[in-house]
Amino acid sequence: MAAVLFVVDELDSRAGCGSVDPTDPANYSTVAIRNDTSTVVAVDRCEGSDCRPDEARSVLAPGGELQVDAACGVSGAAATSWRITTPSGGLIGFIVVATPMKHDGLVYPVSHVVASRAVASTPQP
Repeated sequence: MAAVLFVVDELDSRAGCGSVDPTDPANYSTVAIRNDTSTVVAVDRCEGSDCRPDEARSVLAPGGELQVDAACGVSGAAATSWRITTPSGGLIGFIVVATPMKHDGLVYPVSHVVASRAVASTPQP
């Protein structure tokens, strides 16, 4: 069993993402959502097909930034995403992080939200 776990871990490492240990930072990318707009926005994390405000909601003032963790090696419906709204709940769009490999330090500007969670957002160059 230990040999199997070692082989799986080695394959994940070569793929650039993941580990058999779910708490290993190799399983996610630490990225930032930056409010580069002139208005206050609210940020809600989406879980599966559900995006809704909860106690984890963050409010970003203009120029504010939020550090978040996004699963790496996933895309499409499985990609980690956040809903960006006005403070009163009006939808602005989504930040969708789909990185095939671990890639810390990417910045996703609010001005570049996407209209659908099926489309990956483009990080700031």
